[in-house]
Amino acid sequence: MPIYEYRCQRCGYRFEKLVRLAQADQPVVCPNCGADATERLLSAFSARTTGEAATTTCSTGGG
Repeated sequence: MPIYEYRCQRCGYRFEKLVRLAQADQPVVCPNCGADATERLLSAFSARTTGEAATTTCSTGGG
């Protein structure tokens, strides 16, 4: 199950939630204000590989 980052469109609260893939498109309720007007954010991820480069991290930051 992936962990997704969300932002509430009502109160601006940012939070993470562990979501089953089958439920990824369902509305997520904000734990701060209870609104279901949340948006999933793009976030950084990491992948573990074998060999010389043991860990690779990618992010969506500019630069």
